[in-house]
Amino acid sequence: MINILVVDDEKDICWALHTGLRDEGFHITQVTRGEEALTEVKKRAFDLAIIDVKLPGKNGLEISRLVKALDPRLKILIISGYHYEDDQPIQEGILRGEFLGFISKPFELDEVATLVKRVIEEDK
Repeated sequence: MINILVVDDEKDICWALHTGLRDEGFHITQVTRGEEALTEVKKRAFDLAIIDVKLPGKNGLEISRLVKALDPRLKILIISGYHYEDDQPIQEGILRGEFLGFISKPFELDEVATLVKRVIEEDK
């Protein structure tokens, strides 16, 4: 089973991603703080993490670097309602390979599921 970590401080977003991706057959773990994401990555292996940019404490861009340091094979998608895909920090992170894609809020669950499947399949 594919294990996905969802990191977003908005409980409605966590619920939507959890419900939509679980229905696609993925196992979802959701947390609302970056520090919780670090704890989860230390405890178990994930195939993919979806990390919100705007989090309490450390922002999602920093958290993505930290989880990648803990598990270099972890694939990361960034999600945001405040940033755009062509924003400099997003583009730089993609170019450095810190994350493999960007999800803009609001989003369509079927589009997120398609992106997740594509990112997971690219490694096979």
